Amino acid sequence: MDASFLAASYSASFLSPILVYTIGWILPIATFAFMLIYIEREDIA
Repeated sequence: MDASFLAASYSASFLSPILVYTIGWILPIATFAFMLIYIEREDIA
């Protein structure tokens, strides 16, 4: 059992690179942008 068999063994094999970029780049950028906007507001509470 080699790596090419494991990569092609499930039908949504295209989903893995999409999730890597989503979790690694898009989610942290969105989180940090929201937190920056939130903490820089004049009236937090």
